[in-house]
Amino acid sequence: MYGDKIRFIREMRGLSQENIASKLGIAQNAYSRIETNHSKLGSDILLKLATILQVSPMDILSSQPAVINFQYDKSLIENIILKQAELYDKLLTDKDEEIKRLNLIIEKLLTKKK
Repeated sequence: MYGDKIRFIREMRGLSQENIASKLGIAQNAYSRIETNHSKLGSDILLKLATILQVSPMDILSSQPAVINFQYDKSLIENIILKQAELYDKLLTDKDEEIKRLNLIIEKLLTKKK
């Protein structure tokens, strides 16, 4: 989902949830629900959020890593690489869990047919 990517970009920009929520005109807990994938991201919020995070809306929605432009700073680049690796690991774990969940559903459906 897009929540992990939004959190990643926000953290890379050095912004807090409270700061983003304020700029979006929503409560911090409402914004937190977006980052934790407990709330759908409406098109109006998506456009505002992309502007605030200085990325395109497609960078948020795409399964590809976001393109984040910064002035060159070696420690910042190292931090980005570390965070990107953590995000990839989380995505792989989420994918594996989803595959397991879907396999269980398939098994249940197959046993019902017998």
